[in-house]
This record gives sequence, C-alpha cells and structure tokens, in this order.
Amino acid sequence: MVQRDGRAAVRRRVAPVALVTVMLGAFVAYRPAAAGGQTPPGTDPGKAMTLVPNAGFDAGDRAGHPIGWSVEGDEAGANIVNLSAYRTAGLGSLEVNDRGDAVTVSSDRIVAAAGREYRLSAKVKGKSGKPAALSLDFTGFDGKDLGDHVATPEPGTDWQTVTVSGVAPAGAAHVTVRVAAGDEGVSYWDEVNLAETPQAYDPNLGPARELFLDDYRIASSKDVGRVVHPAKKLPEPVIRPDRPWESSAYTYGSVFKIGGVYRLWYDCNNDVAPGYYLCYAESRDGRKWTKPLGRGSVGYKDIPASKTNIVIAGGGTVAYNPEASPDRRFALMQFHSGVVNQTLGEDKPALLDGDVSQVTWDPRTKRYIATIKKRMFTSRTPGIYDRAAFVSTSKDFLTWSTPRLAVAGDYADDGAAEALNGLEGQIYGMPVLPYESTYVGIPWVFLTTDYTTGSQSSAGAGPVLPQVASSRDLTDWSRPVRDPVLRPGDPGAWDDGALYTSSNALVTDRTITMYYGAFNAGHGGQDQTAPDPDPYVGQTGMATWRRDGFLSLTNASRPGTGEPGELTTKPVVFHGDTLKVNAVVHSRGSLTVEVLDAATGSPIPGYAESDALPVTGDQYAATVRWKGGRTLASLSGRQVQFRFHLTGTDLYSYWVPSA
Repeated sequence: MVQRDGRAAVRRRVAPVALVTVMLGAFVAYRPAAAGGQTPPGTDPGKAMTLVPNAGFDAGDRAGHPIGWSVEGDEAGANIVNLSAYRTAGLGSLEVNDRGDAVTVSSDRIVAAAGREYRLSAKVKGKSGKPAALSLDFTGFDGKDLGDHVATPEPGTDWQTVTVSGVAPAGAAHVTVRVAAGDEGVSYWDEVNLAETPQAYDPNLGPARELFLDDYRIASSKDVGRVVHPAKKLPEPVIRPDRPWESSAYTYGSVFKIGGVYRLWYDCNNDVAPGYYLCYAESRDGRKWTKPLGRGSVGYKDIPASKTNIVIAGGGTVAYNPEASPDRRFALMQFHSGVVNQTLGEDKPALLDGDVSQVTWDPRTKRYIATIKKRMFTSRTPGIYDRAAFVSTSKDFLTWSTPRLAVAGDYADDGAAEALNGLEGQIYGMPVLPYESTYVGIPWVFLTTDYTTGSQSSAGAGPVLPQVASSRDLTDWSRPVRDPVLRPGDPGAWDDGALYTSSNALVTDRTITMYYGAFNAGHGGQDQTAPDPDPYVGQTGMATWRRDGFLSLTNASRPGTGEPGELTTKPVVFHGDTLKVNAVVHSRGSLTVEVLDAATGSPIPGYAESDALPVTGDQYAATVRWKGGRTLASLSGRQVQFRFHLTGTDLYSYWVPSA
C-alpha cells in the first residue's frame, strides 16, 4: 500500500502532487491554467484582544527570552525583566539592550488577511541611547518579504506609546511584529497590541440563523462562554475494508442524499500502484451501506472492473451541484503527481500542490469552494514543512482563484502539542461547509508529537483532531475555541487514532451528520517496535450533532447559585415578526430576550426583560414571546439590539424568519 502524507500505508508515495478537477458525469479530466486572517482563542465573547501572544512580555523561557517570540542577533541583548520602574502592566517587560551588535525580537507569525489593515501599538521607555524600533512585517506563504512598516520612538526616559499600521498586500499570508535595535541604547517594551481592522458590518440580519462561532454580531457579554459539543458517534464503523482490494476504507470524501439514496465516496488502500483508490457506496438509511459493482473502469489484479466498486485510481473529493446539467452535477477534485508550488508546463493543474483537498458547492454564491493543504517551510522543525489550509473558489470548477491562507497552526495549537510533550500544531486539512449565515470550517488539527514513532514517522506522529472554525467571507477566520468537535475513541477502539471528516455535511431540522475516516493509531501509524504490532487500518464512521450544535453560548448558573449571563448583539435590522432560538434550557434554568433601541441602548417599552416570557426545555426552534402577545412586527425594519439573558442554558442560534 501507499499513503498520502501519513494515511494508511506501508511505504510512502514520495512524489509531490498537484490538484486536477474531473467532472464525474463524463469522467473527463480538465487541466486549466492556474482566499485569510485567523483570530486567536478568546474567553470573553465580544471582547477584543491582541493577536500577539505574550503581548505583555510576562513569560520567558529559561534563557530569559519571551515565550512566543524569537530573538535574532545578539541574544544577550533581549531579556524579560521584572522591574516596577520599567513596566506598565503585568509582571514583566522586554529589555532591549543594543551594545553595538544588532538584536531583533520577533513575534510568532500570525495569519494575515490580504487587503485588511493592521494596527500595532506598544509602550516603550528609554533608559539610555537610542531606543529600538517597532515594525509590522508582511510575508507570503513562501516566506518572501512583502514589505514592512516601521515606527521609530523618540529618545526619552518617559513612557510613550508608539503606533504603526499597514495594509496586508496581495499575496500576504503572515504578519509579524518586530522590535529591532540597530543603534546602541537600552529601551523597555510593554503592552504590545496588534489588531486587525474589523470587516465592514452589515446590520441586516436576514432570515439565516446566527451562530456564535465568531464575534461578528456580538457587542458585549457577561458570564457566558463558548462550549464545544463533541459529536455523538456510532460505536462501530459503517464502512469496513471487507473487499480484496481494501486494506483500509476511510472517507476524506463526500456524502450526499439524493432522492432517497445516500451516495458516499471513500478511499481504499491496496497493494497495487498507486496504492489508493476512490470507491463508491450507497445506502437507504445512512447506516447500512452496499458497495455497488462496476461503477468505474478500475479492477484489482485479476478482478475486473465490473466486479469492483472502484471508481477511479487515486483518491479525491466530490462536489454535487444540483443546478448543473445532468452530466456535470458531480465534480471530482483529485491529485496528480507534480512539482510542489511550481507549474507543470503547458499542461497545468487547476490548483497546485497539497495531497489533501476538500471541495464543495456553495448554492448561495453559486461557486465551488476548495480547501487545499499547502506546505509552508515555516515550521518549528528546520527543513520540515508546516501544513496549513488554503482556500480557493471557482464558478465553473475549471478556473480557480489564487489560493489564500485561511487557517494555520498557531501559538495555541503549538501549546496543545506541547501538552502532549510534542512539537507543534499544524492543519492537515479543512472542509468548508456553507452553513446558514456563515461558513463553518472543520480544521483537522495535527498535533505533531515526534518524527520517530510509528511506521509513517517520517511524516510526523501524533493525533489528528477535527475542531471548528468559521468565516463570513472566506478571508477572516475565527477559531475562538480549540476543543475537538469529533473526539477519538477510547484506547483500543477502532477510531482511537487520527480522525478526518468528509468534505460536506448532511443537515436536517434536528441534526447535522458528518461521516469521518478514522484510524486505529495516530498519523505516524502503529508503533512497529511494539510486540506483535497491529496493522494500521482506516475505516469510516458516522457522527451527528444537534442542528447548529457544534458550539453553544453557555451559562451554567442556577437560581441562587452562580451568576446569570447575558449577551447583547450589535445593532440589527430584520424583516419579520418572530424571533426564533435553538437552545437547551436545563432544569431550573431560563432564557429570556429583551429588545433594545439601538440608538439609546434602552429597552423598548413592552420588550424589556420584565416583559419577556421565559423559554424552557430543549427547543430546536422556540418562538420568543413577550407579555400581551407582542410580536416583532412593529419593530420590523427598525435598528435594534437583542439582549439574551441566560440561566442554566446552552444557546445555539437565533434567527428572524422572513415575514
């Protein structure tokens, strides 16, 4: 068998790869000529925070250098100090001492959104000589310098605030904060703040549901927080490797319900080159699957194609566009060998490099969305690539936009890997789901622990854990919490290792269903030094959440115990007469909503908290009511704010259906 960057395998396929697209209706390959900022995790919804970790220089390593920052040049010239006269807040500050040898202190790279303005400020106090300079640097995904913006403080022994701003240029992937000294002098730095100018806010609510995956519509909150709700999983796989041509049978692929039939594409491994194939299965209930034979043109050894369910050599993901002509409704994106990050001459692929991709059709914007795993040589380990998710879009599945960095491993992901005594966090892949008012990303977070454990250790060992992200525009991505939305099974379970998901989800009034591929060991494979090691096997499982249920806004108080919570939206305008909520109000809890005048912030008479009737119980689409039978009809078209009052409640979403 072969693998794709650590998938089930005995030996690795070493050729780099490029992406091509195929319209499955006619099985014709097309090779034409050749989308972000990422917020860090926060604990307080609606509260802005700096994008820079350890922004107050309060934590240092054993050498005295700030954690989350790197020091270049004269390393002895940059140190964390705890001196009350030379800090403005917290425990410490950064001392930059240029004694004739230049020194630069740089933050970790932060994912930037091309076209967005970034504003940087810091407090600085001089002691002697010339203080260091503060700069904002932009780089491409290949590490190429795309320009910097520098502010030089005036010499002086009083605290001053230094500011600098810049717009991320086209092709920008990262922004970095630097404090650099090139002239002799001693200066102290504290309270670094890097903020991205917010995307333009549209108060029009529309009929789509509003989830709490980002702060876009949140003005303020108190005693509420985001809580991830892991999927419920069937205890056994729904698709197993039970055919001669299958040593693994796992989905990176796609699942659609068309009419009364579920259609699923999955990958299988075997010992015939290229070692992995795209296979097809069908089901009437989504749980019991058959593998129809003769759907492709690929056999296995002496078994003819008419006797296999292999669709095509190589893996891939499928998009379904019901609006296309019948022969183009199914479109496949798969890999062809090529040169990473380079063109392939006249016969170019649609998208370059990355041996993992997902693709889906967005019915709202009438375009295809692809996420591909590109390799940036920015990892902590010298010479090792840093996997990250890039986004590209296409109207016709043939011509694609230039891929833009969307989600990458960051300081928080690295910390999760370190908690396992590991190395760093990377993003192995990320399906994007067009969902209600947003795009939901499912980043597969690869917590790299080492490069020595398992049969595939050269590609890195460690768990792969699906999490949740969101974006309104496919450019800015929010990752406010980092708990897995899909957890591995307990030790010994068939899915106790690396987990991957299908490229799409199936949504009903009450559930979200995703199929997932899972292995019985982490990304590195089974430990071959163990006595009688088990084979490394991937299979396909089924996971479900309640509707809108990846994450809730939660308050866990009870009457008389704890503190009730509240959340206030930014101003919104709606055109309807009913406010709906998806919530679980636990025993002795309550959920009420008051409506505020956006201009004054005061409750509108008749819609105050005292007028609100509480929502109780487990409600998928509860109608919010006020005394006297008031509806929202009189407020339609008026700019208002909703204030949710929560006691013992998980609030998943809210919306105002069109009248």
